[in-house]
Amino acid sequence: MRSTLPRRAAKSPTVRKIAFLFLLVIAYQVWLSVQTIGKVDAGVGEVRDPRGRFSVDVELGFPPERYHILQLQKHGRIAGTDGHVVHLRGVADAGVDALARWYWIEHIKIPPSTTASAR
Repeated sequence: MRSTLPRRAAKSPTVRKIAFLFLLVIAYQVWLSVQTIGKVDAGVGEVRDPRGRFSVDVELGFPPERYHILQLQKHGRIAGTDGHVVHLRGVADAGVDALARWYWIEHIKIPPSTTASAR
């Protein structure tokens, strides 16, 4: 009796390795999505400029280095740092979503100056 293609593929070490790597990538993507829950404050993005962009403060668990600043700069203009917090201006909704997926970002919040001017 001849074995079918799926059975032969399941017995192949190469196919098993590829399937394992595929499942590993999927698990990592799911973990990135799950760990974003609760990272972004509820009021982020409420006060927008005429272009629809807004300011955020990105809190890291460590002082930011050049790499982190360059990565954050892809999603907004750097307005400075205070210890573990990087101030970003001109951020879009998609930028906040992308920032929240990075595991080394602990929290994304509204800058204090924005909340004071909104009142």
